[in-house]
Amino acid sequence: MTTLELSGISVTFGGLRAVVDLSFAVPAGSIKGIIGPNGAGKTTLFNAISGITTPQSGRVLLGGGDVTALRPHQRAALGLSRTFQNLQIFADMSVLENVMVGAHTRLKSSWFAALGGFTRAEERKAEATAFQKLAMLGLDKRASDLAGDLGFADAKLLEIARALASEPTVLLLDEPIAGVPPADQERLVEVIRQVNASGVTVVLVEHNMRVVMKLCSDILVMNYGARLAEGTPESVARNQEVIAAYLGPETAHA
Repeated sequence: MTTLELSGISVTFGGLRAVVDLSFAVPAGSIKGIIGPNGAGKTTLFNAISGITTPQSGRVLLGGGDVTALRPHQRAALGLSRTFQNLQIFADMSVLENVMVGAHTRLKSSWFAALGGFTRAEERKAEATAFQKLAMLGLDKRASDLAGDLGFADAKLLEIARALASEPTVLLLDEPIAGVPPADQERLVEVIRQVNASGVTVVLVEHNMRVVMKLCSDILVMNYGARLAEGTPESVARNQEVIAAYLGPETAHA
């Protein structure tokens, strides 16, 4: 069963064609990787999927339903959540409060109400959900700490926990390993595996090819906004066009 499907998505900014007639499907329960050189259009693609950017053509289907015209919070309510390449945490709020904000799509309160305070019943529900996600990712002991006091790897985990608080069926991860010290990278990899094993379909943009090859069952390679190749990690690593444009011979023979 397909959880996420894109059909003919194109995004242009003036004369720049950032995403060019891109179509692909993501099977339920899989981890799909999206790779390519800087400027290939990967984050723009994520923005089109999540509703931040409106494509000039094409459709985004979530669970078989057309969500192309929906705003980001409406897509989130239907099961699509994401993290960002640059950390988007509330540094002056506690770790627990950060994750509680992510639960607002499953409650009656608005996003602003989530920041200003839920009703008492909603607060209990959001707190329970947030603490469960923190425990899942090993951050429950930091729940009362200020988010701004977290190390970089833990801050990345916090973003994932907040995204999971909306109970997504599809999670978009935009460079979750970027900037994480090598000693902490395996921890992030195991968390992504755990999230996927819990039933969440994952779409991953990442430059760390060791991580991509280890995690993903299927990889889409973008170049100049278009599909350069798509297939299993093994087939992508052997593709001569991909090697020339992005991977280089060292990765191909790793």
